[in-house]
Amino acid sequence: MIGAGIHFCATCDGPFYKGASQLMVLGGGNSGLEEGLFLTRFVDKVVIVEHNDKLAAHKLLQDKVVAHPKMELLLNRNVREFQPKNDGSGKLGTVILEDRKTGEATEHHPAGCFVFIGLDPNTAFVRGQVNLEERGFIETDASFMTSMPGVFAAGDVRAGSTKQLATAVGEGAAASIQIRQYLESQLATAGMV
Repeated sequence: MIGAGIHFCATCDGPFYKGASQLMVLGGGNSGLEEGLFLTRFVDKVVIVEHNDKLAAHKLLQDKVVAHPKMELLLNRNVREFQPKNDGSGKLGTVILEDRKTGEATEHHPAGCFVFIGLDPNTAFVRGQVNLEERGFIETDASFMTSMPGVFAAGDVRAGSTKQLATAVGEGAAASIQIRQYLESQLATAGMV
């Protein structure tokens, strides 16, 4: 149901839900709360679902969400299941949540569900070769060069990336220019230019 009710970008897909009664956001970290607040522009209610018994976002964001009249928090919940509508469209119809304390399951019928539960970068192949931050994202300098001279990183795998397609494409283009400049400087140093 990805793209048919389950989404990963509120900026990209949130406007499609203008006028809907309810959206659901999975994740109580900074991304989940920021995107949830953004989604309140389009719908009557945004439900934030968090696996843990407290939010992980910065206190300022938490305060904004708690005070917002269009926001509701459901803590200590697991997603048990996504079910499609019964109309054959293949679109999201029901989200079944489970209370982690009681085991009670509840059905919810948001118009859409936005997932912001974090991601694990696929960087195992460079571990020990370049510097990674604590979550495994590749550290780069302002030119997108890693700790290994001549090796560059761009996009979602890079620490500090916004995890947006347009940004990743832009970083890739900027990194390619930096690679060219790096190679030209290496050739000049070797007296080959």
